[in-house]
Amino acid sequence: MLAESLESGQPDATPVTVCDGGVDTVAFGDAAEAGHRMQYPRSWSLATLTAAFTLASPVVASASQQGLLPVVATAATASAAPAELAGLLAAQVRGAWDAFKRKDRVGYAKYLTDDFQAVEADGEGERSRLHVLGEVEHCMYTSYLLQLFQVQPLGSDYAFVTYESTMQFPRNAPLRYRRVFIGELWTRRSGEWKMMRYQETLVR
Repeated sequence: MLAESLESGQPDATPVTVCDGGVDTVAFGDAAEAGHRMQYPRSWSLATLTAAFTLASPVVASASQQGLLPVVATAATASAAPAELAGLLAAQVRGAWDAFKRKDRVGYAKYLTDDFQAVEADGEGERSRLHVLGEVEHCMYTSYLLQLFQVQPLGSDYAFVTYESTMQFPRNAPLRYRRVFIGELWTRRSGEWKMMRYQETLVR
């Protein structure tokens, strides 16, 4: 079934889970058509989750001090409701994957903050925005499937997104399929949601 889904390239209605104060809300979107970058899959680790929330904790603390928590969705503040935000960010993730697969460096750059940093599953450590953009033209996967989306709002301008990606490579490649679990920190700057941090773990 997985091979058929990857080969067909047909959109797949995949649930997006919103983690909001301990209550899960589920929204649906196309998970098969996406756009992103990394060429390797991964397995979610506690260390990764801890690091991501450690990174985001000063943001949450600051938002709390300013009275921004809990998030209130109003037209004046342009704050999206949890389910609405989940759908928006899932669409952003898919757009980034699509741009990376098409080797569209300019298009992919639009999804990243200027201070973007990434850690991939190859063990080579942290990559800068410039380094990652240099990888776009070398994209090797031919299709992919994104699923298991979860979105955790972190104040009004930050959110932590996790999901799983399964990639298919050319028939003559040493490895035909790879799967990774991904964690991303997204931030809203000048009214636009962009990816600030990316980390993937290989799923065996």
